[in-house]
Amino acid sequence: MYIFHGELYLKKQHIILLKNEPQYVKQRYHAIARAVSSKNNIIRENAAQNLGIGMRQFRRLIKRFQDEGIHGLRYKSKRPHKSPNKTSQWLEDLIVKVREKTGFGSFHISQIVNISLENQGKMERIVPRTVSRILIRRGIIESEKRVKNEWKRFEWGRPNRLVQTDLTKFNGIPILTMEDDYSRRGWAIRLLNQRDTTVVKGMKKLMKIRYDNLLTDNGSQFSRKNKVIREYCEAHINEKHIWTSIHHPQTMGKLSAFQKGLKRFLYHTLGLSRDTHDIDYYIDVYVHWYNNGKYHSAINTFPEERYSGQRDVEWYDHLVKSLKLEEILVMKS
Repeated sequence: MYIFHGELYLKKQHIILLKNEPQYVKQRYHAIARAVSSKNNIIRENAAQNLGIGMRQFRRLIKRFQDEGIHGLRYKSKRPHKSPNKTSQWLEDLIVKVREKTGFGSFHISQIVNISLENQGKMERIVPRTVSRILIRRGIIESEKRVKNEWKRFEWGRPNRLVQTDLTKFNGIPILTMEDDYSRRGWAIRLLNQRDTTVVKGMKKLMKIRYDNLLTDNGSQFSRKNKVIREYCEAHINEKHIWTSIHHPQTMGKLSAFQKGLKRFLYHTLGLSRDTHDIDYYIDVYVHWYNNGKYHSAINTFPEERYSGQRDVEWYDHLVKSLKLEEILVMKS
């Protein structure tokens, strides 16, 4: 036994060995040193109490110290030695490749991967939560704790009752987006510029039918004073043009989600490219998938299904071919 700076040590070399150990290891050591140096049960109970553990766990800690030395006082990993249900490495790699190619979230990655597995006759299936954990473990996405708020949802009662419209940019190139409020069906087109005449021309190209109401922000292209948009509304809108409240982007939350997904997809497929031909091509690829293959939990169906009553059931093969993913995803034979 040794006393050094008022602390009890069982062996002299323990003084040096403990210098680089974490504080909790030092506390455990000194508690055990007091306990084993005396056979008094009260001292042992006090030592366990000071560590905030029970006597059963304290006896286990003493046994580990006797078997492994000071290293045995460190926290042990609770990870099991074997994981029989662990996702296969090839399946993890497939999930990562699909994410890198598309930028899709865990739900839609699991949907696409499961279709590929089914087409191969494989029994494996992957759930969105597992996809999310794999992407977090690989450092592709960050784990987020989301606070669930009680949002007051609203939607207009039928297709073409309200169409949300807004502009966004990808690598500095303007993109016009439109979305039917009821069905979430989306449209998008690249524009040459953001002038009001160009924007209205794009709106006419995307929506070739009359609809009831138009919802926009207060940008100059959609301003109450803008003659071009007023003339468009007179010719294409049955009822009225509605503007969002200033500094309240939640009003167009559905369209914002559509834009966010589109730009993430373009970033994963094009990076920093400004090639207009490629941008046009991949906008069409995303919009086709979004309307026919993206399941919306809020409406319990697919946008095109709710908008027109039918959708392209071959959306999966169309997506795989368009992204040239035949090497990693299997299409129907």
